[in-house]
Amino acid sequence: MLLLRHRLPSPLPRRRAPLRFLRRLAMSSASATPPSTSAAADYHCRTKHSLTAGYARGPGRLDWANQPNPFLRFAPAPQLPLPNPPPPALSSKPSLIAPPRAHILEVRAAAPTGECAAILPAPATAVVALSSVFWREAWKYGERAFRYCNHDVGHALAAVAVAAAALGWDAKVLDGLSYEDLGRLVGVEKGSPAATPEELPDKVVRGKAPWVERQHPDCAVLLFPAGSEPEVDYGRMSEALRRFDGLDWVGKANALSKDHVVWDVIYRTAEEVKKHGPAPEERFFVMPWRKSPAMSEGLYKQLTVEEVVRRRRSAVDMDGVHVMGRDTFYQMLLHCLPSGKVGSGERQGQQCALPFRVLPWDAEVHAALFVHRISGLPKGLYFLVRNEEHFGALQRAMRQDFEWVRPEGCPDSLPLYRLMKGDCQRLAMQISCFQEIASHGCFSLGMVARFEPLLHDKGEWMYPRLFWETGVLGQVLYLEAHAFGISATGIGCYFDDAVHEVLGLRDLEFQSLYHFTVGSPVLDERIMSLPAYPGPGIDA
Repeated sequence: MLLLRHRLPSPLPRRRAPLRFLRRLAMSSASATPPSTSAAADYHCRTKHSLTAGYARGPGRLDWANQPNPFLRFAPAPQLPLPNPPPPALSSKPSLIAPPRAHILEVRAAAPTGECAAILPAPATAVVALSSVFWREAWKYGERAFRYCNHDVGHALAAVAVAAAALGWDAKVLDGLSYEDLGRLVGVEKGSPAATPEELPDKVVRGKAPWVERQHPDCAVLLFPAGSEPEVDYGRMSEALRRFDGLDWVGKANALSKDHVVWDVIYRTAEEVKKHGPAPEERFFVMPWRKSPAMSEGLYKQLTVEEVVRRRRSAVDMDGVHVMGRDTFYQMLLHCLPSGKVGSGERQGQQCALPFRVLPWDAEVHAALFVHRISGLPKGLYFLVRNEEHFGALQRAMRQDFEWVRPEGCPDSLPLYRLMKGDCQRLAMQISCFQEIASHGCFSLGMVARFEPLLHDKGEWMYPRLFWETGVLGQVLYLEAHAFGISATGIGCYFDDAVHEVLGLRDLEFQSLYHFTVGSPVLDERIMSLPAYPGPGIDA
């Protein structure tokens, strides 16, 4: 993920504005966002970057002496070695300079067979739990780190879903488990420092605070054979997890940093958006499998799933020259649709296609696209409607002079619309914190989610889940780009309300949550690319 910080420049030069409404962009203010009684919305508005008010609060510099250790271990937990598959050829040059980190499982606790049966209903194969250490992101990005941690949860969910599918399994988030259930599953109370009430500040505090390295349980994913539907009883599962407190947990977490900065709003918000149990009438349900629509298999490189997944890297720069074919662009967007290939009269919305099917709610995230270099398509601003139930609300909420025209050659099954013609390269760069990579790709985009109505209707626990959905979509963009032989980069640094001004969004009904850019990468020879698990005995 490329997130760069820059000093704010003087107001935008109007004579070079790419679109006529950009003249008003520099004068838009993040403070114009209406107040909210929602803790999630308050955090979200507080952590916006603004063209006029400056960046969200952060460290301002990188304290390299306290950079967190990327490896969390629980010594002396027993270790279970895992096999090392042969790495794909990432480079013709030898690049390993040190022995690889061990590819192992640490065995922290052993549960009786009966307890496991309650958590793994037949024919389920495994449960994978994901957790975050907020400090790892807050060290670098400050208050906005809670957003980025949940982006990463989404990327991880997509990675799990794709890997499971390659093995003939399906994957689904067990969203009926409470935060407390997940904590017992992960063992957050076992071997990790806990904060006392006195240690939870109401302002930013600097100093030694080991509790900020504590895991935050995010979600659990059930893995099961594709085509089956395990009978999940959340009540029985929760009861079994309560008995995990009595297991013999082994190991103590290693320290990640010597000193810390406690960004208090992260921990207060995380507390407010916890899910404390299943929503009314919530049940585990497996959507029918739907393949994504295909235009032509010849558009892709001849790579295996493993090769695409293990070659995936974030581009650090793009050449600003490469032109993407129109059919390639349409094919990539077809794989961004949550419902996959739908029948006549059906609409996009339900998440049936891989990897979106790992999420148990209907799609809430759309994409505003800045098209720079797509052959056969005019440059301009486009919009991909990923849940067609939102179409009317989106049209009412956005600028009334937008065209909403289907572009030439667009497949009937792709709900893509051109909003406005015009060169958006400078605009895309400016609203993405003046990062040129947003304008040097073939296209860039902002992910726009239905926001306040969803938090009101379902609960504030949906706030992190919106970022999970953007992460899943971002992972698809990464994999699609690499399957075509190019690259992509996630951008978390952007001017939130400047994006909303471009689209004409005036309140919290829809909010921009994540940016991306796709194009041909410029390789930096100073950066080494190492295989994740090269295997024992391989060195420089």
